[in-house]
Amino acid sequence: MENQEVIKQALKQGISEVTVLTGKATEQHNSLPVNIEGNIDAPSRFINGRKDDFSDSKRYCLVSKTDGIITLIINEQSVVNKYTIKGKIEISKKFLVLKINKDNEGYSPEELANKLKLLRSMFVSNIEHSSICSILRNLKAKVNSDIENLNDRKGNVTANFKQTVESNMPDAIKLKIPLLEGEEAIEIEVNVLLEANGGSDIKCYLESIDAAELIEKQFESRVNEEVDKIKDWVTIIEY
Repeated sequence: MENQEVIKQALKQGISEVTVLTGKATEQHNSLPVNIEGNIDAPSRFINGRKDDFSDSKRYCLVSKTDGIITLIINEQSVVNKYTIKGKIEISKKFLVLKINKDNEGYSPEELANKLKLLRSMFVSNIEHSSICSILRNLKAKVNSDIENLNDRKGNVTANFKQTVESNMPDAIKLKIPLLEGEEAIEIEVNVLLEANGGSDIKCYLESIDAAELIEKQFESRVNEEVDKIKDWVTIIEY
């Protein structure tokens, strides 16, 4: 009935042809803001490929050298047509898996030996890799044996532990790993720190002053590289 009424009204208005569609109409969708996250070069890559599309847009870029983050905002005053492109530096997975410079995340000697055994490609020297794994596997037995032999019958177990460890472990091992995700591997020195827990129980911690300093420097230098690529196209705001 509704369709017939529409046709009658159309004929009265001089319309000679009427098309009546039935069924559910296509839903209308509002545009949504665009949010993109990627490596630290994500903003510069986006600009390089799309800058002509946004030549008249209002835009700015937030930069944190400390956190290694660059956030590009395009069409800053728009609700539905706003673009946010975030680039972030990530510590490499190969570095993180070793828990280097994590004071509260240690290993038993056996656990560390098993982990390093599968990571031979990270070692600069295969001989050093074999040696450190062997030392770690035999460390607890050696410490217990030496403490027993050195025991001065005065309960000076801590001093004997320290003497045994210092004479047995190398000062540092050399690894070649990327510090930042997506970057080239570099050579660093890593110390194996040993701690006695309850006499003969031993905890191993990996520490690298080289890595700590280099990561901080690489954060700043990589951010500066990316800022140089985009500073002529967008307003840079450091925080």
